[in-house]
Amino acid sequence: MFTGIVEETGIVERVQKGSSSAVLTVQAIKVLEGTEVGDSICVNGVCLTVTSLADGRFTADVMHETLNRASLAQLRCGSRVNLER
Repeated sequence: MFTGIVEETGIVERVQKGSSSAVLTVQAIKVLEGTEVGDSICVNGVCLTVTSLADGRFTADVMHETLNRASLAQLRCGSRVNLER
């Protein structure tokens, strides 16, 4: 369960937009400790499922409806985001 307490500030490395969704790649350290594919990470208050993990980064799919209703649509490379496991 999310507590609302930001554990870390991550940096958006890539936003790959598709026709109905986007893939968000975020650099992080602390929230990745013990994290596995399929776990949830809260990004700027939006719960996202980790789809891949690599050296100091994770990716998550963001559906079109979420992009339309949350601040995630404004994210660009280099944007800072609040993260919580």
